[in-house]
Amino acid sequence: MVLQKWKAFRPWSISRILDVAANKLTEITGVGNLPQLEDLWLNDNQIISLEAIAEAVAGSKEKLTTIYLERNPCANSPNYSTTLRQIFPNIQQIDSELFA
Repeated sequence: MVLQKWKAFRPWSISRILDVAANKLTEITGVGNLPQLEDLWLNDNQIISLEAIAEAVAGSKEKLTTIYLERNPCANSPNYSTTLRQIFPNIQQIDSELFA
């Protein structure tokens, strides 16, 4: 089964890692309900907007240290890495690129 949309629900609120890679997701919602989220794996989907990711993850953005978005249309955005580093102040890894 391949997901096209994903929404978090309450029992997952303590999750630190969310891996929904390799689906057909065009959007993700409810991740703001995951305040402990540190790693978000969304690679190999069909997500277009970095702004939509920022909005969806608003409640987790201070904790998030790793995000994978490679092979999504949004990964081709101008200033992709710079934009993500501005959105997520504590990010340490974007795709396979580590930051010290």
